[in-house]
Amino acid sequence: MSETQSPFDGGGPPVVLSGVGHYFPGEPVTNDHFARLPGLDADDAWIRKHTGVRTRHWAGPEERFAEMGVKAARQALDDAGLDISDVDVIVGTSATARPRANPSSIGNNYMDISLPVQRQLGARDAFCFDVTAVACAGFLYASVVARGLLATTGARTALVVCAESPRAILNFGFKNSALFGAGAAAAVWRRGESVGGGADGLPTRSGLVDVVLRADGGYYDAFDIDENDKMVMRGGVLSEVTPDMLVEAGQTVLKRNGLTPEQISWCVPHQANTNLLHPMADRLGIPRERMLLNLPWRGNTSSVGMPSALSEYVRDGTVKPGELLLGVSIGRGLSWGAMVFRYQ
Repeated sequence: MSETQSPFDGGGPPVVLSGVGHYFPGEPVTNDHFARLPGLDADDAWIRKHTGVRTRHWAGPEERFAEMGVKAARQALDDAGLDISDVDVIVGTSATARPRANPSSIGNNYMDISLPVQRQLGARDAFCFDVTAVACAGFLYASVVARGLLATTGARTALVVCAESPRAILNFGFKNSALFGAGAAAAVWRRGESVGGGADGLPTRSGLVDVVLRADGGYYDAFDIDENDKMVMRGGVLSEVTPDMLVEAGQTVLKRNGLTPEQISWCVPHQANTNLLHPMADRLGIPRERMLLNLPWRGNTSSVGMPSALSEYVRDGTVKPGELLLGVSIGRGLSWGAMVFRYQ
């Protein structure tokens, strides 16, 4: 496809982002916890300097991925003013669920998110499946998949559910283990109708305006799982290539829609690391104060980061309905992309 043409041009009805929700388990875990771990040379000052994280959350044994996802989903449906019976499709995503080693629900050793969420929600009429291969970019990819399903299947309401609980697969012998946290987030996408253009020239009810998706399998081994079911991440490689990838995707989606950085109200990125995100914002021409970050108090929550940050800033009144947002995210593969969207 041409870089000047949106994949959504003539591609069915627009969709509306009508509700968002989030959930974080337990009490915040401070950086001092890591300073007390034997063999891990990382104190509060080091963690803040190298990641920007002050606290994060971890799930206890009574809450797994599905249980957290259901709580976020209920909040998103309430935000959208919808009932569970309105849900036609559920798309789940997670970077950290593993069969048996880190299963998605209590009483079952498998790793899927959408099926146990459907069961616990009682959304009997919704079909569901998971998008897992893209890891931290899960929300971006799942939203695009949801949009396609709304355009092609007759479904009217899609629920995207992201859930992460990394503690069981972290190797606490590595400093980067201090970066990650648990939580869940959800978003409700609904099929709508375009009702003309706004001041930015884009349809005012087009919730997901445009998206750019990228992948490079040459970085396939940047993430791995070792023989002890612990996550292995080549952080040095990622820090070198991530900024360029996200900046290019963001610039492409803006240019394709005739948008300037000044027309973007907020940028909501994958909550990776402030040392990566701040320079990225500078290169995109978006002031750092217009970045929606919950990384400092939630940690890097993988696929949950982008939608949970949006949800938190919607709830405190920072994000207003109809404002134009730029989302950028990157995950395993490497798979990455950017999208222009509105919260309605």
